[in-house]
Amino acid sequence: MPRTRVSFEMRQKARSLRLHATKAESLLWYELRELTVHGLKFRRQSPIGPYIVDFVCPSVKLIVEVDGDLHETEAGKRHDLNRDSYLQSLGYVVLRIDEPDVINSAWHVALFVKGEAERVAGDPSRPLRGHPPLKGEGDAGAAEKMA
Repeated sequence: MPRTRVSFEMRQKARSLRLHATKAESLLWYELRELTVHGLKFRRQSPIGPYIVDFVCPSVKLIVEVDGDLHETEAGKRHDLNRDSYLQSLGYVVLRIDEPDVINSAWHVALFVKGEAERVAGDPSRPLRGHPPLKGEGDAGAAEKMA
């Protein structure tokens, strides 16, 4: 993966975001670190172009974003759309996870992320399936995929 120059200010902002992570980001980071045994190494609060992404697995070009309430506003949705378009133009696949899902079951979310990373590594042209359902929500087949 080619390296790009990251400004000092962007590095400082990413460092600050790592130090002041939300509860959901901290919970998910704890679980994502465990995926290294499966060959998936994630970075957190990593600068990519003009943006800082929550989590990125560079080997499969998968980005995981934990979305809180700010992402539900019209301005937030527009920003996310522009951001996702830019990141996808660089070859990344963006997976958005709702913050309450992470807080309720970070382990299940990490399993979903692992499955998506393996799927993207196998066939990156296929679109993502959307947000992961929590165990017990949605159809039984989706819950079994998470387990």
